[in-house]
Amino acid sequence: MGNKIMNEQQTLKIYHISKRVSPFTPASTEGDFISGTSRVFNENKIDVRVFLPRYGYISERKFILREVIRLKDIEIEIGGKKYLSCVKSAFIPDSRVQVYFNVFPEFYRDISRQVTSNYMEPKNPNIYKAFLTYAFTALNTLERLYWQPDIILCYGWHTAMVPILIKGLLKDHDWFNKSRIVTILSRDEPFYAFPENILKEFHVEDNANLFAQAGSFLEQALRTSDGIVMLNSKKEDKLGDLLKLKQIKQILSDKKEHYRVFNINSSTDNNEFWGPIAKELYEFLDIL
Repeated sequence: MGNKIMNEQQTLKIYHISKRVSPFTPASTEGDFISGTSRVFNENKIDVRVFLPRYGYISERKFILREVIRLKDIEIEIGGKKYLSCVKSAFIPDSRVQVYFNVFPEFYRDISRQVTSNYMEPKNPNIYKAFLTYAFTALNTLERLYWQPDIILCYGWHTAMVPILIKGLLKDHDWFNKSRIVTILSRDEPFYAFPENILKEFHVEDNANLFAQAGSFLEQALRTSDGIVMLNSKKEDKLGDLLKLKQIKQILSDKKEHYRVFNINSSTDNNEFWGPIAKELYEFLDIL
């Protein structure tokens, strides 16, 4: 194995919560980063798992999605109405990296390739509901799996509610109190907020006004994260204005050794490319 990461017997358990993972979704900096580093982790016998919405365009036959019996019929209440979702699993191609697909037809079925590949602010309120549902379900799923990750990686605005939930509503929950939370941002992807009326449907009423503004929402997500990762690429910078905000600059400065920047200038799936990046990422996660 050409990309040896660590020598210790004990390894971290790592959980990605993301809305893009290559090759299930259109190519992206985030999706390639997850797929590339996870393959290397898996080769090093590191327990890494991924949580991803099962969008309507993801072929169950092509990727061989299988039902997970203990993750059937997950009931969620939104705005007084009860919905059922479930989770299916597959592997990132050419690896044994487990991907859990959250199947939620009411919301994910209408999210097209175009929606997941563009970076426009959603106009359809169901998309906001879909990703809030996804954030809650990503945590609920862990208990049903009887699996406690050491590290939870949350990507972009879609999952930025996760660190806020874990350090707030779930702060006394034994299942999560040992997990370290990392927010990962891509410079080529803007950061949006959730409409206040949607937040209230999910009973996120305390400080809902903070989560309805991009700047204050990002601030809260970063403050409640144990670590922060920035993915740079050669693509257009869409985070620049938010990162110039005084409070955001201060948080990044205060984090110091708990803030890391990675330059991702290739979409290759070659492990020789991803090996050094995965090694640096693992070492960063290990000190949190």
